[in-house]
Amino acid sequence: MVLASLVLACADKDDGTAPAAAEEDLPALTLTDETPELLLTWVDDKGRTHTGVTIAEVPQGSRDMVRVITPTGGHGALLYVADLRTKQADGSYPVRTMKRAEWEAMIAKRRGTDKPIPAGPPAASSVAPPGGLTAIIYGAEWCGPCHQAAAYLRGKGVRVVEYDVEKEPKYAQEMQQKLARAGKGGGTIPVIDVGGVVLQGYSPGALERAIKTARSGGTHL
Repeated sequence: MVLASLVLACADKDDGTAPAAAEEDLPALTLTDETPELLLTWVDDKGRTHTGVTIAEVPQGSRDMVRVITPTGGHGALLYVADLRTKQADGSYPVRTMKRAEWEAMIAKRRGTDKPIPAGPPAASSVAPPGGLTAIIYGAEWCGPCHQAAAYLRGKGVRVVEYDVEKEPKYAQEMQQKLARAGKGGGTIPVIDVGGVVLQGYSPGALERAIKTARSGGTHL
C-alpha cells in the first residue's frame, strides 16, 4: 500500500486554538489523480468522517471539502483542503490551506452542533491485569464516537490504545490493512480492533459481542 512509506513523527498536541503556522510554511500542493502517498478525510452530509488513500474513493457528494495529508505536510495546525468536484486546466484539483479549528467547526456544523466536538479524555494509560483484553481504536482527536467507544471499553475492563490516523498516517495504513483482512470496506472511523475482532463505527451492542468473542478465544462475531 502506498502509505507504507509514510513514517511521520506525531505532531505536538494542539486543540486547534493555537496560532497556526504561516501559510508560506505549508508548501503549495499540486494534487492530481496520480498523486501518491495520500491520506484523505471527507465528511458526509450527516457529519460522519471517512478516510481513504485514493481520490477515487471519495464519493461525489462529499468532494467539496476533503482534507489531504501528504508525507510532508497537512497533519498539524494548518491543513490542506481540496475541492475534488472539478479539475483545473492542468488536470489538478484546487487546494487551499485551512486552520484545523475551522475544519473541525465545519464538521460540527454538518453534525448540527454549534461548536466542535471536544477532544474527550486522553488516551488510556492504565494497564490491564495479566491476561486482560486490549482494544485498539483508530480514530481522530475530534471524533466523538471514538471517545465514546473508548469510554465504553474502559468501563468493561478493557485496556484501550487510541491512534489518531490523521496525525500518524502509519496507523491509517495499519487500519486499512486490518479492514482488508476482515473483508470490510471504506474508512469510516472509529475502526476498533478488540483482540482481533475488527469493527467499524461505535455500537455498544457490537462492542459487547466483540469483547465476549475475544475473551472466548474466537476471531469472528
